[in-house]
Amino acid sequence: MDPILQSLTDAYNDYFSVEHAIIVNCKVVAGELPSEQAFLASIPEPFLVAGEMGSLNMSALRSLNRIGELAEELANYLQQQARKIDLLLHYVLRQQDSAEHRQFTLSYGGAGLCLQSQQPIPALTLVELKVFLADNEGAVYCLGQVISAEQANEGWQIKVVFRRIRDQDRELIVRASLHQQSHQLKQKAAQRQLPE
Repeated sequence: MDPILQSLTDAYNDYFSVEHAIIVNCKVVAGELPSEQAFLASIPEPFLVAGEMGSLNMSALRSLNRIGELAEELANYLQQQARKIDLLLHYVLRQQDSAEHRQFTLSYGGAGLCLQSQQPIPALTLVELKVFLADNEGAVYCLGQVISAEQANEGWQIKVVFRRIRDQDRELIVRASLHQQSHQLKQKAAQRQLPE
C-alpha cells in the first residue's frame, strides 16, 4: 500500500466511529490540500457562526455554576433561549445542503466518515464535506481525503479521512457520535427487556 494512503488509513482508525446515517454533502475538489489558513478563510459563514454559537452556549452554562441556588432556573431559561437560536441556525445551515452533492453516511467519528455513493471516488481524491449532524447537533464544514472506495450492493462505500477540520468541529463530531452510540445502546437494552 502507498505510504501516504497507509498513513491516512491509520489516522482514520485512530478514532471510534458509530454506524449511523446522517446527511453529508461530498464534492470533489481539484488541486492540492490548502494550508490551514487558506482552509479557515474558505469556511462558509453559517458554519463559522454555528461553531461560535456552540462554544458560547457551553461557556455561559459553565459560568452559571458559580452563582448559587438561582443558577438552575437561570440555566433552564438560557437553555430555552439557546434552543430557539439553535432551531433558527439549523434552518440557516440546511440552506447549505445541496441536493446535487447529498449523500448519507454509513458511519462517522472524529477521524472521518464512510458514506454511500452512486459513483466511486478514487483513493487520495480531495473532497469538500458539509456534515449535518442529527437532532440539530450542528453542522461541520471540512476537507477530507478518500482512503478507499469499495463496491457494495447498489453503489459504493467511500471512506474519507478528515484532513482540514477545526478542533472544535472535530470535538462536535466526537460528541455527536458518542451521543448516538449512547442512544443506540439504550435502544438495544430496551429491546432486550421486551418479553418474547
